[in-house]
Amino acid sequence: MTTNTTNITTEESVTAVDWARELKPLLREWDPQPEAAVLVGSHARGDATPWSDIDVVCVGNGPGYVFRLTGLGPVSWSFATADEHLANMANPHSCGQVVPAWRDALILDDPHGRARELVDHARRWTWDLLDPAPEVWAAQAVYGYAEEVMKLHRAIAREDRVNARVQASILAVHLAPVVAGGTRTFFPSENHLWHLLADRLGGAWRDAQTAALAAGGEDPRRSSAAAIELFRAACALFDAHMTDEQRRIVRYALDAGTALS
Repeated sequence: MTTNTTNITTEESVTAVDWARELKPLLREWDPQPEAAVLVGSHARGDATPWSDIDVVCVGNGPGYVFRLTGLGPVSWSFATADEHLANMANPHSCGQVVPAWRDALILDDPHGRARELVDHARRWTWDLLDPAPEVWAAQAVYGYAEEVMKLHRAIAREDRVNARVQASILAVHLAPVVAGGTRTFFPSENHLWHLLADRLGGAWRDAQTAALAAGGEDPRRSSAAAIELFRAACALFDAHMTDEQRRIVRYALDAGTALS
C-alpha cells in the first residue's frame, strides 16, 4: 500500500490532518471496497502522540485485521460487517471499548449511511440493553478463571518461576476486561483499562494488580499471591450473581493455596 502523503512526526501535525482526505486514497486500494470507514482511537479523540497508530475501522467484508506502514505512519485496518459491529456492541467483553470508539468515530467514507447508523446506535446504547445483565455475565466469566488459579498453585508448588509469572499475568490481564464489563466501565483503549480500574476500584485492587503484573519488581511468589488476591476481589464483586456451584469452585481454588502461605 502506497501513498504520496507526507510523513507525520509531531503532535502539532497530527492534530492538523484532514483524515477523510488523506485516508480516502488508501481506502480505494481495498478490493472489495468497504461499505464505510471511520477513524477511531486517539487520532479521532484528538489525544494522539507521535507513538500512536492510525486506527481505521471498516464496515464490510475484508481481511479482519491488517497493520501496515504508510506515508501517514502506521495504520491498523479492521474489517467487520455491520452486523458484526453491532454484535461487538452487544458483547459485554468488548462493548466497554467498542461503544465509546463508535461514539467518538470520525466518518471517513459512508456512501450508504452504514457508519452513521452504527454511530447513532452507539450513542443510543446503554448498559441495560445487555442480556444477560453485565453483572450476571461477569459472574459467569470470572469464576472460570479458577482453573488458572489452580495452575498458579501448581507452578508455585513446583517452584516453576516461568509458569508462575505466566499464570499471574494471565489473571491480571484477562480479569480486567471482565471486571470492566461487570462494573459497566467504558475505556477508550486497553492502554487505559488497568489504570481506570485502579482508579475506580481503589487502593486494594490497585495494589494487587500492580504486584500481580510485577510492575514494582515483585518476585514470582509475591506476584502470584497478588494475582490470587485479584481473583478473590473480582469474585467478591460479582458473588451475588454466582450460583452455589460457581461459589464452590471459587472457594476450592482459593483454599488450594497452602503452597503460597
